[in-house]
Amino acid sequence: MNPSVDALYDEARDEPAFSNSDEGMSWMDANCFTCIHEKDQRNTETPGPGCNLILVSLMGRRPIQWIDGPRDEHGRYSRAGQYHCTEYRHEDDGPTDPQPIPDPPGQLTLVPREDYQGHRMLLRPNPATFPAVNQ
Repeated sequence: MNPSVDALYDEARDEPAFSNSDEGMSWMDANCFTCIHEKDQRNTETPGPGCNLILVSLMGRRPIQWIDGPRDEHGRYSRAGQYHCTEYRHEDDGPTDPQPIPDPPGQLTLVPREDYQGHRMLLRPNPATFPAVNQ
């Protein structure tokens, strides 16, 4: 993760990520403890910096990289699936940053790719939020 804690804190939602420490530890156990961004922190001999998103959540804000996970019709969720972190990469998955698809050799580029690169996460819309359509 490249952004500083201050930048992540400024863009985070002004709401607590978890209602209590048990809920937070359950989610982190299922997600953060296998993520490449926390791998250095888990190294007990020479611990590294760790993930800045966890620091933002410990400061009482919810990072925008944590989007809501699936909910049932009553709004209930599993603790492990409460959020989906867009920065999550399993420690055995390879490089931490998304790798761009290379341009074919000899191919001209009409539009620069830099503006369109990065990660995006699309959510399936909830059908209950749309009005019924008569057929």
